[in-house]
Amino acid sequence: MAIRGRRHRRFVVEDCTVEYRKHSALSFLGGAPKVAPLVDVSVGGLQFVSEDLYDIGQRLDLKVIIPSIFRSLTVQAEVVWSKRVTHRSSYRVGARLVHPPAEVISLLRTLEERFWALPDDRKREAEAAVSRRYPLHLEPRPEGTPARVYDDAAAAAEAAAEAQNAAPAPATPPTASAPPVAAPPAVAAATAPPTPPILEPTPAPEAAASPEPAAEKPHEEPAPEPPPPPEAEQAPPSEEPLPVTLYDLVAGIETRPDAGVLLQGVAKCQILLPGLTDRDCFALEVHDNTMRHSGTPSFDRGDAVVFSPNAPARSGDLAFVVTRDGGVFRQVFFDANNVVRLRPLNSWYPEQCFHRAEVQGLWKLVAKFERYPER
Repeated sequence: MAIRGRRHRRFVVEDCTVEYRKHSALSFLGGAPKVAPLVDVSVGGLQFVSEDLYDIGQRLDLKVIIPSIFRSLTVQAEVVWSKRVTHRSSYRVGARLVHPPAEVISLLRTLEERFWALPDDRKREAEAAVSRRYPLHLEPRPEGTPARVYDDAAAAAEAAAEAQNAAPAPATPPTASAPPVAAPPAVAAATAPPTPPILEPTPAPEAAASPEPAAEKPHEEPAPEPPPPPEAEQAPPSEEPLPVTLYDLVAGIETRPDAGVLLQGVAKCQILLPGLTDRDCFALEVHDNTMRHSGTPSFDRGDAVVFSPNAPARSGDLAFVVTRDGGVFRQVFFDANNVVRLRPLNSWYPEQCFHRAEVQGLWKLVAKFERYPER
């Protein structure tokens, strides 16, 4: 779905993510890569949402993952502008591609032809969705219109040029103005008698019309009883949390009749988590430091992590994966050619790649119990 009105034809590709980190001659100096949603892309550049604020001109190593066509592209980019997203502690970054390879250009051209040929209403809907999900901070725009993307340097240069071209108007002497008309004294308004309220005419009593004795007063009926107060709506009963089995050792998996899989292992205890009502959830205890790093989230020895088979896992999620080599807790990426890549958060450990057919089970992380070190 193309976004119009810009130098290149920017278009939106759903469910795309970007792995990004600072460019460095040595990969470990650039830090661990982070995953962010892709806003839009074009042949000349792209936009994505970052947790970090980068300076203009900063080189980044990017890997764009496109699940719809099971492809990914790796390229270097240079930050052109960066602005904070409203109501979030993140930034919307615009970057231009730096010397992209021919295969990357060919893939972007193919995506451009595919998403630019859509009807105009879907293009406008995609443009409005981008501005609605990632509005830029302090950007004036009318209600319901997409956000205008620009960089601060260009805006400052444009404002300076307009101020220089505008000639100051010659000062003109002030013209003599007529004396103000005196307002009528407030006493006149005060002396005017207040307007009496208009009352409905009341019928004259019968006693004044004839000398006959006055009629008896009608019997006053008692006022009706007030209606009873409405009954308070009863809140729906909250579901009680279900016990979750904490496994100390995973022995294998078992196939269910509904084509699902269940975990088998050595149970350690049962734990309760408020708000967790999934009967198929299970918990594991972390026994190594493969998922420990300086950022968040981080998982150390002794922490308990809870997984659910009913929560759909997407590229970049944390999950427990069972393969032919056993079960591991890793960050999962779905790459092109049906390749599943398992990355530990600790950069000292290598990644693992498997074909999708080799993955026997996958459970997404839904909760964590952290153990603080004793002092």
